[in-house]
Amino acid sequence: MQISNDKDKRENLAQNLKKGWQLLNEVHHYLDPSFTDQSDIDFLDLTKAIVPDKEDVIKTLSLPQLVEQVKSCTLCPLYKTRTNSVSGQGGINARLMVIGEAPGKNEDLEGLPFVGNSGKYLDSWMKAINLTRDHSLYITNIVKCRPPNNRDPEKNEIEACLPYLKQQIALIKPEAILCLGKVAANTLFENQEPLKDMRQKVFRYQQISTVVTYHPSAVLRNLSLRKEVWDDLKLVASLLNLPIRS
Repeated sequence: MQISNDKDKRENLAQNLKKGWQLLNEVHHYLDPSFTDQSDIDFLDLTKAIVPDKEDVIKTLSLPQLVEQVKSCTLCPLYKTRTNSVSGQGGINARLMVIGEAPGKNEDLEGLPFVGNSGKYLDSWMKAINLTRDHSLYITNIVKCRPPNNRDPEKNEIEACLPYLKQQIALIKPEAILCLGKVAANTLFENQEPLKDMRQKVFRYQQISTVVTYHPSAVLRNLSLRKEVWDDLKLVASLLNLPIRS
């Protein structure tokens, strides 16, 4: 199934349906001058069955179906420059969902999230709180395709991809979410707060406890942030009642 994001297509179809209905009524009135159309039809709503709204379609997808849909997604221009889309990695019963910003070069090549140096570093973070990719963990990003030159995702790209993330959360139902970096945090909570001001707090996203910390790539560039990240990981561990290294 190819999901359409063309609002104009739906509006044009609604206008054409309305014109056709009006023409039909004119013919009816010509044949029977006493005829008066009493119907009240929402033609735009009617077109949703023909050109479904992308959010409505995505909400019907299972996790495997979502992965396949993301592979063929053309809802934003990023599909033109991607090698692979990167839906996510982990199990349907994951206790923690980790959400980053967007795939990078290595992720684009392999089709998996966090596989470069920052990914290896993230794995070490998760190991420290007794979580691994094949056990109780799901990793994904705000957008599923790599922005050129690793730039920040643009507003239209985030808006196109966000329904996929929301459906992943709805399907997996993690006990907690860990946001990596400012873009991910600002997107989920629709704000522009500095990341440092969002740390060491427990937010709620779709009624799920959510913690914000630095992106692994930022910590690799500034190792002085390691203690702050460890404090954030301990907060996640406390939410999930996980044993941690002393």
